[in-house]
Amino acid sequence: MTEKFSATVKTLLTEVKQLAKSPVTLEIGSDRAGYLRHDQSYQERSADGSLKVVVADVTNIDYTASHELLHLLLSQQHYPQIHFNLTTHDHDLDQQLEATAVELYHAAVHVPIVAVQKQRGIIDDTVQAQYLKGIETVVPPEDPAKNDRLLIFRTLTLLDALVFYQGQLATAKKVLTARYPIAYQGAEQLYQILADKPIDSPFTLRRAVVKLFAAFDQWLANVGLAQTHHNQFVTLDGVFSQRQTHLEVRQLFQILHSELTLRDNKRSAYIGLGKNDQQNTFVLSAPQAEKQRADFFKQIYGQKMTDFLQKQHLPLLIR
Repeated sequence: MTEKFSATVKTLLTEVKQLAKSPVTLEIGSDRAGYLRHDQSYQERSADGSLKVVVADVTNIDYTASHELLHLLLSQQHYPQIHFNLTTHDHDLDQQLEATAVELYHAAVHVPIVAVQKQRGIIDDTVQAQYLKGIETVVPPEDPAKNDRLLIFRTLTLLDALVFYQGQLATAKKVLTARYPIAYQGAEQLYQILADKPIDSPFTLRRAVVKLFAAFDQWLANVGLAQTHHNQFVTLDGVFSQRQTHLEVRQLFQILHSELTLRDNKRSAYIGLGKNDQQNTFVLSAPQAEKQRADFFKQIYGQKMTDFLQKQHLPLLIR
């Protein structure tokens, strides 16, 4: 099946296989939409641990396969991931919060992915036209006469477009500003966060995601919508310097009781917020008895970060 892919994609697959702890295969589907969207590929993990990357749409298999493989490669290179450990007890609200968090996170992750795709010659004029057609096909234009219930969807879609075009939209900008003038303004504001500093390491990705979460809430407030507070709802893996790994938990984190609860057992949740960035980096449950709880947190705060992360089965990601 891999003979259908370019030499560039085959090389990328080899790189992924070298880092993977289990077999990785590529599978091609039969759909052909005629445009590109990032939901045209996905990953499937089997019970034996093997991983299958499925390119469901064959409009441009090299672009779509490379995009999915680079997502996988970044995770293997220990770039921080997001997790949804908490619940509001409102299923619909949880889904809305998760959807926006995933889109924001992916927008940041796509910065290094697009850089590699351009560097390796995967993104060309054809890909750019197919990408733009995907937006035009899937995202309805704004209608000033109607209440815009799709403002967030449009804005996050255009944010990803700005990342894809690396802020240099040329012809695409005329189309996007004509169809989505309000959403485009919001997307430009958010994109400045991602364009401000390079995103080329686990640490710089995490920094960008934290800033993007905050900027998104500010934008929501500016347009009169409820904020998401992703800094508390979303758990984002920590990235530490070697020096920080030897510090005690109390020196880096403040553990606060949350109004949200743990998703797996509905028990009270305690969120580990970074003292520097106020981002949820881990969540804990604690004994219900007050005396036991006090002793529990005293012990947690006194642990070295390396010991704490190991005991909590959390990833140790180094800058």
